[in-house]
Amino acid sequence: MTNTTPNPITNQESVLVRSTATGFEQAIAAGAGFFTAGPLGSLAAWGALRGLQGKWAPWFILGIPASVTINVVQLFILAAIFGTTAEPEAGTGYEASHIQEQQEQVTNI
Repeated sequence: MTNTTPNPITNQESVLVRSTATGFEQAIAAGAGFFTAGPLGSLAAWGALRGLQGKWAPWFILGIPASVTINVVQLFILAAIFGTTAEPEAGTGYEASHIQEQQEQVTNI
């Protein structure tokens, strides 16, 4: 998108050029973010490329440490959702000792 804007110093009109990322570039950034840092990484990569106006070098410089941080945050979120407490499962030592106690009680009768 180009517009002309008055130059206050020379009283001439200058062309104002704004650099933006194309839709294809934004899709590439979102895909790269998804494969390196999951769904949150996809959003972060897309937003970063738009904010950096399509400049890929700073996008990589920001993206590498950001992907590590985002992955750690997502792992904590998954751990909180699924919980880390373990309950005794069928066939574990807890169940075996309980069955053995019941058999001893039956034989003592």
